[in-house]
Amino acid sequence: MDKRDIEEIVRNEIVKSVLDSQEFIIAGNWKMNKSKQEVISFLDDVANHDFGDKNKIIIAPPNPYLYLFEEKLRYSKVLYGVQNLFPKESGAFTGELSYAVAKEFGAKYAIIGHSERRTLFDECDILVSKKVRICVQNQIIPILCIGENLDQRRSGDYRQHLSNQIREGLIRISGNELQDVIIAYEPIWAIGTGETASPAQVEETHMFIREFLVNEYGNDLGKDIPLLYGGSVKPSNVKELALAQSVSGFLIGGASLEASTIIEINDILSNK
Repeated sequence: MDKRDIEEIVRNEIVKSVLDSQEFIIAGNWKMNKSKQEVISFLDDVANHDFGDKNKIIIAPPNPYLYLFEEKLRYSKVLYGVQNLFPKESGAFTGELSYAVAKEFGAKYAIIGHSERRTLFDECDILVSKKVRICVQNQIIPILCIGENLDQRRSGDYRQHLSNQIREGLIRISGNELQDVIIAYEPIWAIGTGETASPAQVEETHMFIREFLVNEYGNDLGKDIPLLYGGSVKPSNVKELALAQSVSGFLIGGASLEASTIIEINDILSNK
């Protein structure tokens, strides 16, 4: 047995240990995709599937399909949420979704501050923080998205940018309320581009975010806030990314559209 064989044995043991012991969040963001029939087919496939008890599966469909999720996932362990909401219960806000409606249809999660909302719809940190606040006040778990563009990554300014997004996004949250928040790191340059941050880049950034959270909010709270990675995650790379330190799970785009792929990713992260 040579050195390479020994290294492979050690690596396999590490992989097995991580995948056997760590609980992962697998969150799917469908964005503006799928027909009604495709949604029904997806839900029929996942509703009775045994995902096991280790990982948490969350899907965020387009809002018109929430009634199908409420109907078909009533007795399933698969959870669901919304891709965005407005920080008011009701009112003259044409085209927006209130937290009250999201809750009425059984949504437990809300994706907040996604880069597409920030860039395409000019959402600022103040609005994002109001959305996080309204979620926490009403028992909806916000998935606060942060991320840098390619220029910020190349210039080295991304750490300050991420710190500001976290600090401003959580400015209306304090104390034990932080236990009801998830943070998703999505490098903008790796969303929908086919580009993926290397495991080393993911680990470096997630460890920086974890250190920032501990320093900013204290060890007891900062060490337990889940940190998801999002950016062209798929079955072929999810195992390597899962081994990066401080990765609590994944926010997945295109790969979440097929039930078979979600099942495959869960199986990989369950070491099946």
